Amino acid sequence: MRRMKIYFFSGLLITLSFAMGLDADAQGKKIQKTYSWEYAVNSDVKFAFNNYDCDLVIHTWDRSNIEYKMSVDATLRSEEDARRLDGFIEELEFSHSAGSVEFNNKFWQSRKNLVGKKTIDLRGEKTIRYSDFNISGELWIPEGCNLILTSKYSGIELEEINGRVNLNLYNDKLFGENLNNNLTISAKYSTIEFNRVGDIEADLYNTDLETDQIEDLVVISKYSKVRTGDASRVTINSYSDKYSFGNTGDISFTDKYSDLKAEITGNLKLDCYSSTLVIDGIKDVELKSKYGKYEIGTVDNLHISTSYSDNFKVQSLNTLNVTESKYCTYKFDRLSSYLLLKEGYSDKFFITETGSEFKGMKVNGKYINIQMAVDDTLSYRFKANLKYPKLDIDEESMDVRIKIVESSQLEMEAIKGTETEGMAEFVVNGYDVAVTFTED
Repeated sequence: MRRMKIYFFSGLLITLSFAMGLDADAQGKKIQKTYSWEYAVNSDVKFAFNNYDCDLVIHTWDRSNIEYKMSVDATLRSEEDARRLDGFIEELEFSHSAGSVEFNNKFWQSRKNLVGKKTIDLRGEKTIRYSDFNISGELWIPEGCNLILTSKYSGIELEEINGRVNLNLYNDKLFGENLNNNLTISAKYSTIEFNRVGDIEADLYNTDLETDQIEDLVVISKYSKVRTGDASRVTINSYSDKYSFGNTGDISFTDKYSDLKAEITGNLKLDCYSSTLVIDGIKDVELKSKYGKYEIGTVDNLHISTSYSDNFKVQSLNTLNVTESKYCTYKFDRLSSYLLLKEGYSDKFFITETGSEFKGMKVNGKYINIQMAVDDTLSYRFKANLKYPKLDIDEESMDVRIKIVESSQLEMEAIKGTETEGMAEFVVNGYDVAVTFTED
């Protein structure tokens, strides 16, 4: 054990120094002292640190040593209590070997404050009384150290580290530089910030997590905020959270009451309830949703298994494939290839542009309203089998092959333009379906 002099720590200068680190004042006996521990270890040592109510700075260096300095600023009831506390800390020893070290700076059995009477129960010692008690720490670890940090009620600064890091945080604020390996987080009521991180696996509760850049992210969260720059693959199980990304790879998002924002992503798999998504660009989407709001720039293919009372606003889409939909509104600035609705109920479709390469649509449902712009140069086949139809199409420009009206039932087939094999085809079946074609 090597005793250190008082030093600068996190901008705080401890100004008083005594032979034993003890001083008397009008309110009691003071301890203002720095204690130090140092152990030789392997460069990839497994290091478990239990930190409690102690602001902590963690440095990394190229030495195969772990060094910990703990500064105590306390006012005790009596000189005897001060000397007993000082002697107890001086004798502290932590479990250590070359490959594994464990520190615990919660060296007391309990701290109590009953009706203004503040006490510390030291393990194996009599209870001592105090009026003020504060500790702070500074730690040096090897760059390749595998760090397991458990902490409560603390502010933590972590320098760049190459080893794995496991964080278990409660009501902490942690600020890190670059983490060049994997990070595992379990956090409640905390704030976590990194510049750059490798893979992250996280379990968050009412926690803010922010990074400039990450690799893969796997997270379970409630009532949290996650903001990153670019990311690789992302897997999220979310409840009442807010997520924001730059560009990402594929995303899997299972959630309730959450928001997701991103720039350009890969493929997107969604199982959502009362969610809001705003994404600039996506490849393919697989979606199951209720009560959601979706605002998308461009997407190749949107596949919906079930959708209930959702609202979609998309700038550009290649194909829309819906298995089951109820009470939904779909607004597309451009749908360039195909629309398939296998089973719809009280849905609305508003399509501003389709284009000359459009392949058509196939719709089946009840109380469906479709307003679609169709390129005036497009040749297509139109087929309808409807009860209570509401058609606003240009029949005069069509070659009507079949049109049978019996009571409220309509069966119709017509050709617009030049008939060819594989031409675009519009097929509408159902009950009380309204179809309006406007020129594109």
